Amino acid sequence: MVSIGKTNCHDPSRGRHESVKPSIFAALASARGQICRPRSLLLRDGLMTTSSVSGALGLLIASFVSFADPASAAAVAGDVGGPLKDVHSGLCMGIKGSSTASGALIQAQHCDQSAFQTWKLVRDSAGYAQVVNAGSGMCLDVPGATKERGANLQQWGCGSGDHQKWNLSDQGNGQVALISKANGLAVDVYGAGTVNGTRIIQWTWSGATHQRWTLPSATPVADGGPVGFGRTVTGGAGGQRVRVSTADALEKALCSSSSGAGCTDTTPRIIEVSGVIDFTGTEGSATGIGCYTSVCPAPMRSERILDPNMSAQCAGKPQIDISYDKAGSMPLLVGSNKTVIGIGASSGIKGRGLRLRGGVSNIAIRNLAISDINAGIVWGGDAITLDDTDRVWIDHNYFSRIGRQMIVAGWGKASNVTISNNEFDGRSDFSVTCNGAHYWNLLLIGANDSMTIVGNWLHHFSGRAPKIGTEHGNSTVQLVNNYFEDGPGHALATAAPARVLAEGNYFKTVTTPISNDKGAGYVFAVLGSPTAAADSSCRAALQRHCAGNVVEPAPQTNRFTQDSAVLDTFKAVPGANQVDPYPAADVPARVRATAGPRASVVQ
Repeated sequence: MVSIGKTNCHDPSRGRHESVKPSIFAALASARGQICRPRSLLLRDGLMTTSSVSGALGLLIASFVSFADPASAAAVAGDVGGPLKDVHSGLCMGIKGSSTASGALIQAQHCDQSAFQTWKLVRDSAGYAQVVNAGSGMCLDVPGATKERGANLQQWGCGSGDHQKWNLSDQGNGQVALISKANGLAVDVYGAGTVNGTRIIQWTWSGATHQRWTLPSATPVADGGPVGFGRTVTGGAGGQRVRVSTADALEKALCSSSSGAGCTDTTPRIIEVSGVIDFTGTEGSATGIGCYTSVCPAPMRSERILDPNMSAQCAGKPQIDISYDKAGSMPLLVGSNKTVIGIGASSGIKGRGLRLRGGVSNIAIRNLAISDINAGIVWGGDAITLDDTDRVWIDHNYFSRIGRQMIVAGWGKASNVTISNNEFDGRSDFSVTCNGAHYWNLLLIGANDSMTIVGNWLHHFSGRAPKIGTEHGNSTVQLVNNYFEDGPGHALATAAPARVLAEGNYFKTVTTPISNDKGAGYVFAVLGSPTAAADSSCRAALQRHCAGNVVEPAPQTNRFTQDSAVLDTFKAVPGANQVDPYPAADVPARVRATAGPRASVVQ
């Protein structure tokens, strides 16, 4: 005689467990959004698992739940390292007690950017991955290669067994399933738990969110999608693909119709730039009046600034004639729903920048070198201008030898913008500070800007790296996991009422990492490890731990403030628009390895 047990179902909406018959548990759970754990079937002769009915139940579940079958879904490519986050709870996979011992249990924990929540995914020739913990150096392991559902997962010294190999099955939206090669079971957060310390087990794959994980994504991989405020940018996806190699073809592809100073071309289009398109001299030259911003001793060359009224930066200075290339002062208009992307690692635009203005939206600018726009002449041209635009992704580009700003936003809004994985190279023969470091880098002063600045390498700068905020409107910016190197001036400067959340950044040989001059905006930035008070504030507002910043060598003056106004603002920012930082100590190696154009960046 068989006595069929009941099934434990956890109903997140009710916060409790209830019992239902196994024959109906899958349908009931799907209808209610519940997560179920079938108990054992009790036989007169002893205990038997429910494996005999798992096939039928799996079919029933599949009829209610939409997910990719791990057996047929594509495997995620490439080796990555960082946190693995449970989609359902937002908790990170970690080692209980930060233990280095074999057999230590795997848990779902509050994310804290520690090495014991950092995992390296190392693939073998067949595409299976070992999941290696950075803190212990041990592998995610199925104890004794058991096939028992509900078995706690552990860490163990890495070997060659299938019980330490995992199929990373792509489930879409940046999510993966981790399926054991040894037994086909999925990595699962027990009971869809949301409490720190919840066990991580193996269980039959059902497609539930507590069996899905986000791969490390604070710094997007070369061919990944945007994160942060610009995460919804699709650019020209679905539109015509056009490859250009001449100036005329590029200009037409970027904007085939315009009215006044704005582009009216909204047709989706992917524009592939092949090689370097040089606009230098295409519009002839012109002469204006201005002055020297400063007079530098040899071998430095003195920077000049165009000032037709001699009333701003040139007031009281000797007037000089300045010859400049007209193309640099005539940026290319870009229309809505466009992707402009360099082919390979050596394509770009020389002598002319890009302008996004007049309400254009949904634009991706990727994998380009933008350079040599009237170098040494302020107001001679900007690389990228954002003026009344929305949903923009600027990714994996290289900026160098620009007369004024590498990126400028203002006065119109620049909303839902992500600036990621770029290299901003400030080395120059011209410098207002006479030290070979460019001052005019990123000036972000649009009205009500919302931006994510992540994974960028800024080096050889003397100021505005970046300058954020203006009295014209509120700016909300997350500055995360960027590498600032060799800055004989200030990096971040702000103006009220801007709000800047700066986390996980690394400043190396930077004189003033954060400037807080009179009229400065609001900055929440922790130097080193967060205090208990700062961390408590972060957890209350962001639902996660703070990430500290690193400064090497230590700054002479600590201008890292923790303004509560910043957390109050980010409390209202959807979690999907925020980037969870990885530890600042990892930034130099990771950012230098990924910033700038890459052959692997494709659309």
